[in-house]
Parts: sequence; structure tokens; C-alpha cells
Amino acid sequence: MRRSLLLCAAVLIATAASAATFEGTFDRTFDVRPGTLFALDNMNGRVIVRSWNEPRVRVRAVRRVTCRDSEEARKAFNALSIVPTVTSDALRIQTKAPRRDNGLFDWIAGTNVNINVDYDVTLPRTMDVEIDNTNGAIDLGDVHGSMRLSNTNGHIECARCGGAIEAETTNGSIRADLAELTRGKAVRLVTTNGGLTIALPRSAGARIDASTTNGSIRTDLPVSTTEMRRNSLRGTINGGGGDVRLRTTNGSISIQAH
Repeated sequence: MRRSLLLCAAVLIATAASAATFEGTFDRTFDVRPGTLFALDNMNGRVIVRSWNEPRVRVRAVRRVTCRDSEEARKAFNALSIVPTVTSDALRIQTKAPRRDNGLFDWIAGTNVNINVDYDVTLPRTMDVEIDNTNGAIDLGDVHGSMRLSNTNGHIECARCGGAIEAETTNGSIRADLAELTRGKAVRLVTTNGGLTIALPRSAGARIDASTTNGSIRTDLPVSTTEMRRNSLRGTINGGGGDVRLRTTNGSISIQAH
């Protein structure tokens, strides 16, 4: 019996080692006007966004398909596309992938297909951003427009950012390191399974509304509280200012100073 199991394992390892991989790149630059929205819809893969002072958006992506059946991999790769749509008020990038069940029988037959698209985007610093992802991290840096970030399985991070932020994920943590918090600009961070961290300048004014179900809350900044319990914190920092709403179910919340 043991010999049979070892033989089976050896066959699986050899089969996995012979998997076929198809890879292709997408690299385009789009001129945009002030006030244009950038929207990205992806499924499996990380998304990195950085900013510059140019009036254009550069989108670089790597499409990657892997399968033990080379013909199945080729078909899936040919059906995987990146579709840009440019209108007067928005630049939208959509990842279009073939629908597959990828069940147990596909895995046994060697026709299970893994599809992944990684994005690197550079855009104007004050551009508004919307990103929808399913499996993979979302990472923004030095973006100061309004942001709406939605993920299912993956971490969300925004470093040195400003403007309004709405970030939500199901399985993953969220970290927002804010260069500024402007009165009238709200920050909303929500996750189900993961911790929340927000870092604010010591001089920032904020109205805090934070709660968790299974976790604790700690703050490095003095909060004039209207309510403080182990699982919830409401109050103001430096007399109030921008609204900060933090919600998690399974995870702790940390309010940090920088």
C-alpha cells in the first residue's frame, strides 16, 4: 500500500513539473485630462499603483496561464484578454477571462487551469481610483485622489495617501498610511477576517468610529472619547476633522501616529 502511495506521489510530482505555462505582457500609455477616473477590474493577481506628475496613465500587466495540458493552457491564454475603454470622464481596464469550473475531475485529468494577471499602474497623483480585485493584494503609494478599493481574498495597503478612501476586503488585512486627513474627506476601512491599521499625522484632526467583534483596539494618538470599550472606540482626535470609520469582525484595530 505504501509503495503504491509513493508511486502515485511520484507520478503527480512528475506531472506537475511538466505543466505548460503561457505568458504575455500588456503595456500601454493613455493621455488623460484632470478629473478623469481610473477604474480597474481584475480577478487573480496583485495590483500595484504608483503616482507621477505626468498627465497620462501607464498600464503594464503580465498575463500568465498554467495547466498540465498544454492545449488547454493555450486555449485559456488565447481567451484571456485585457480590455481598455476610454471615455471623456474615465479610463477603464477590464480583465476578461474564460469561465471554467476547475473541479476535481479537471485536476485529475490535468485540465485544471490557473489564470493570473499582475498589474503595475502609474497615474497622476490626484487621480480618482476604483479597483475591484478577487484574489491578490492591492497596493497603492502616494495617491491623493479619492479611492474605492474592493477585494475578496487579499491584503489592501495604501501608503503616503490622501483624499477620501473606501477600502473593503473579506479575507485580508488593510493598512492605510495617510500623508494627510482633510476635513470633509472620509476614510472607511472594512474587513471580515483580518486586522486594520491606520497611521495618521500627529497634527491630524479626525472623528473616530472603530469597532471589532473578535479583537482589540489600541491607539497611539490621544482620543477624546464618547465611547471606549475593549471592542469599540468613538471620539475625536485634535478636536475632530475627517471621518474615520473602521470595522472588522475577526481582527484587531490599530491607530498609529507618524
